Amino acid sequence: MITIKDKTDCSGCSACYAVCPKHCITMCPDKEGFLYPTVDTNLCIDCGACDKVCPLMKPLVINNGNTSAFAVQNKDESIRMQSASGGAFSAFATVVLNKGGIVFGGCFDKDFNVCHDSVSTINDLKKLRCSKYVQSDMGNTFSKIKSLLKEGRLILFSGTPCQVEGLNSYLKRKYDNLITLDLVCRGTPSPGLWKKYLAWHSAKEKSPITYVSFRNKHFGYAGSTMAIGFKNGKIKYQSRAIQFFKYTFFQDLNSRPSCFRCHFKTIQRNADITLYDCWHVNAFSKDMDDDRGTTMVLLHTEKGENLFNETKPFIRFNKADVEKAIKLDGIMATQCTVPNPQREQFFKDAQDIPFEQLIKKYFPLSIKKQCIQWLKPVIYKLGILNHLKRFISK
Repeated sequence: MITIKDKTDCSGCSACYAVCPKHCITMCPDKEGFLYPTVDTNLCIDCGACDKVCPLMKPLVINNGNTSAFAVQNKDESIRMQSASGGAFSAFATVVLNKGGIVFGGCFDKDFNVCHDSVSTINDLKKLRCSKYVQSDMGNTFSKIKSLLKEGRLILFSGTPCQVEGLNSYLKRKYDNLITLDLVCRGTPSPGLWKKYLAWHSAKEKSPITYVSFRNKHFGYAGSTMAIGFKNGKIKYQSRAIQFFKYTFFQDLNSRPSCFRCHFKTIQRNADITLYDCWHVNAFSKDMDDDRGTTMVLLHTEKGENLFNETKPFIRFNKADVEKAIKLDGIMATQCTVPNPQREQFFKDAQDIPFEQLIKKYFPLSIKKQCIQWLKPVIYKLGILNHLKRFISK
């Protein structure tokens, strides 16, 4: 029977939930808003399936194939502008969908909670596009994928490294008709905190939320901005400097405990393909440096290479040196962040005090931050935001 004694030992991948033959495991939120398995001991038969399937309870068997890297941009500019980076995921997904396959990935539900879902048409693909900085609720995704694989359907699954490892462990064997795609991941923020944040925004605006984008390109790729739209027609564009939820994520206040001791930090992955932002595309191709977004694509397996070759009609690409690509933009592929010393108190306060007070305590808006927000549109119009960001990051 799976028992979580140390929360750094559970990534919330839901493999244990999916594998239980008696369906006695539920994924329940803890005080921080993260999902953990809870076992109904009245139904449990102590078969041990949940312990055996957990990817954090067994050694990681690394894929030792030759990894190759490419800077990638989708040729469809509308898709690229709707995407967090270069639209590579949409290009891969398009190939799979054109073959009659099914694509799984993270999306918003009607209340803007983040969950995994599937699409089978190009038109529906838009809901899987763009990054969501919230841990996804997997629901019955793994069992659905297994059933579809057995039917012979081609599947593309995208998720965090722990979700890919959880799926692979649950399936127990390799399927020729499964392609896995993971991300270079900093961490997974709290779904519970996200719900509170949305409720606060809606109450403050006195209007329901109708649109959310964590990586809107209103001010270009370098100036990626969070956008929240309301039923009253207003859209708020906020940079990380003045946007509470993303700020607490990048300050390592609201990520899941297991993310700070991630078991899957390695360049060589068991996923077929890895994606992450290519901010420094100028280091690989001057022609691609247009501030509209570029994805760095790592190919780990023959299956990944084959899909990439089939995707070439939909993309612009430039081969990159793997070591250089990781050093410039992919350091989170191999390194964990360190939890903020205030993290424990932050989540305690998130339970105990009003959300407005929480924001004022951990996110006081200085004149400097407000000036940055005011100047951003001006700097963008001058065409120097991209260069300024790179200069500051040196």
